Amino acid sequence: MPPQDTSLEKNPSHAPSDEKTDVSIAEDSSPKVRPPDCAYGWIPTLAVCINYMFMFGASNSYGVFSTYYLNERFVGTPATTLAWIGTLIPTMMLGCNIVTGALADKLGFRRTAYVGTVLCSLAYILASFANQVWQLILTQGVLFGIGASFLFAPSVSIPPQWFVKYRGIANGIAVAGSSFGGLWFTAATQAMLDNLGAAWALRILGILTFVVTGVMNMFYQRRVPAKPRKNLFELKAFRSMTFWLIAIEGAAIYVGYWAVTFYVGTAALQLGGTSRDGSNLLLALNAGSAIGRIGAGYIADKAGNINTLVVSDVLTVVIQMSIWMTAKSIGQLYALCILYGMFSPTFISINAVIVATYFDQDILASVMGMANMFAGVGGLAGNLSQGHIVDRYDKRQGFNNTIIFSAMFILFSGIVVYLLRVHVIRKSDNKRFLQKV
Repeated sequence: MPPQDTSLEKNPSHAPSDEKTDVSIAEDSSPKVRPPDCAYGWIPTLAVCINYMFMFGASNSYGVFSTYYLNERFVGTPATTLAWIGTLIPTMMLGCNIVTGALADKLGFRRTAYVGTVLCSLAYILASFANQVWQLILTQGVLFGIGASFLFAPSVSIPPQWFVKYRGIANGIAVAGSSFGGLWFTAATQAMLDNLGAAWALRILGILTFVVTGVMNMFYQRRVPAKPRKNLFELKAFRSMTFWLIAIEGAAIYVGYWAVTFYVGTAALQLGGTSRDGSNLLLALNAGSAIGRIGAGYIADKAGNINTLVVSDVLTVVIQMSIWMTAKSIGQLYALCILYGMFSPTFISINAVIVATYFDQDILASVMGMANMFAGVGGLAGNLSQGHIVDRYDKRQGFNNTIIFSAMFILFSGIVVYLLRVHVIRKSDNKRFLQKV
């Protein structure tokens, strides 16, 4: 690991800085410096929640499009080819975050978010005219993912800037928007595909994305002014042990995270279910995620962010191995989706809070973007590996090898989080092992 450099890090025992600076306020800053945990902070947090619906709703509900493409529009096309569309959305969103995060800190949250709105909407509209799979890969996959990255970079930084005491629950509520988006995106997309077809479903989603996220971007603003920056990237973060542990943890969990989302529908078909069962299972997964993300934020405020993340990773592995490995009925898959949804996405709620705790707020989007780049690589590697395991080893007759692969990386992520806990305690004045971290 690279040697520790504390020049970018702050003392975790101190509250996040809210001091005023003499720099001019950026276009997306408040006209005055408001105190942390003020009531106004819930307005930009709610805007982030709604935008998360559109960013993550696309990937969380892609299983509906995938089923439609496989059985209606591109019959005979290998599932692994169509899977590239859903894979590239989160991969590009996270992988491009090293650039979009730096741009958000340098150019302003609002400007960056508006670029994302235009690109995401354009991706849907262009995809509606696609006649071949490669065109969908470039539009619904790559272009939408890049646009989502421009929206995601400022979004992930806003709640931690506005809250200290309620930072966990605020961020949990914000990221729960991705689960709520998965719920209504799944239901709405299925209805539009059944009644209007793919082209108009994509056009309607494009129009909705443009209007709703465009309005929500108006409320994107910093709590304190941004400091002037000479460099686009905060490369000093690469010399921070804390950064590397956060980055490795995120990459590892994304390797295994998407297995349930992408394959639970197929698992239902293997147990005698229908494509409608697959859609309903995704609804259950997103419902569980909404509960889990808010609940994780609340618990993290009480028990500590890192402590909560370690426990949730272990429980996620137990759920996969004990329920999915033994599933013999659709009912067991529903139990899997609800429980997996409640515990597996905890890292989405907490990672930004951990970064905000140990790094200065004016570089939060940049540092998160750099860490998310590794998460994007992990997600791509995981999805490709799982597709290979399903075809080569599971042979589409159960998913035991895929489950083991996924669980191994989530467990490894938990081990890295535990090492982060040890590292943080060693750096702090309080050396007690049992403490809120």
